[in-house]
Amino acid sequence: MSARSRDKSTERTDEEFNFEKDSLHLLPLEIIPLKSAALSRARLVKNVRMQGMLEVFRGAGTGSGQIDPATLEQTFDIAKEEEEEADDGEKIRALAALNSFDVYSLRIQLRALGIQVDDIESLRLSKDKRSELTKYMVGFTRPLIRQIYGDEKAKITDISELIAMFDNPDRDEAMKNLKLMTGKLQIGIGDLPRFLEDYGDTFLSLAYFRDCLDALEPKLLSFFAAIESIQQNHQLRQNLNLMRGLDEMVKGFAHVKATLEGHFRTFDKQTSSMWSNITAESFHTLKSMIENSHTTVGGILCGLSVKLNAWHERFGDRDAGVISQSEFIMSDMRQGMDLLLAISIPPLEMPKNTDAQDDDGLVGS
Repeated sequence: MSARSRDKSTERTDEEFNFEKDSLHLLPLEIIPLKSAALSRARLVKNVRMQGMLEVFRGAGTGSGQIDPATLEQTFDIAKEEEEEADDGEKIRALAALNSFDVYSLRIQLRALGIQVDDIESLRLSKDKRSELTKYMVGFTRPLIRQIYGDEKAKITDISELIAMFDNPDRDEAMKNLKLMTGKLQIGIGDLPRFLEDYGDTFLSLAYFRDCLDALEPKLLSFFAAIESIQQNHQLRQNLNLMRGLDEMVKGFAHVKATLEGHFRTFDKQTSSMWSNITAESFHTLKSMIENSHTTVGGILCGLSVKLNAWHERFGDRDAGVISQSEFIMSDMRQGMDLLLAISIPPLEMPKNTDAQDDDGLVGS
């Protein structure tokens, strides 16, 4: 479907649609092949308890109208499909169970669920979001520029500019280096744009996840400060169950944050190692390792995001009573922490040996 047909059928503006697909916790169902037009107008959301809910309306004065996917048939008329094909309810329940709705996790999870998305642009970050991530991409494009041009003077704001620059090098030395590089990669000059696209998309995913973590950092510090204030309250300190719960929350959040940082350190280390000896195999191995971590990193970030954003929306920078804060922590923030901790597995080790041939038969792409 085109962007225009999407807007007409779902009454979503481009801005709203881009915001949803750029997020970790929102999934506009218009990108999913569904029979029900009413369901296509809805979206899946992750709440503070990390539950996937169907949101059928949202407004400043009306709040958020959410339905448990388990009870969809009580609200919507869902036609049963043939045995080999999942109906709308089954698809939505499967999607609601995912740990994150970010585009990188969705690419993997939709394939696993056998759900084919017609519009591939729906599983790409918006142009505005890609522009926002330029500050992170500089670190990934600089080594590539250095490999080809021998300097870092070229100013790149988007991976498409990088592709255009390499596709039309304006210096003899650059063309010589291009040929040397494609020789190392064991690909032809004509395959280089595809390699660059894959390179850009791979590192754009890292930039996206890093940006999400950086955005959560001040909210996490604010949350920790609030917990410390609660722990120092003379009256509440007598509540041993509350104190244990707060300790568990601090340790849990610290653990998942440390796990994320461990993934990023591993990515940085392996990226540096790849550039010390760039080959089709070394890039393909790194790419596979990063993609295999997408659902883990995305799931952790989604869990942190919905919890910390809910806290920030409820209390923000306002002075709030420690009683109401402690009640919200124990009743809402604490729920789903077991799921978040279960996702937080250590970074993947770099495989010792991999086959550099990808599914399309293009080495290093």
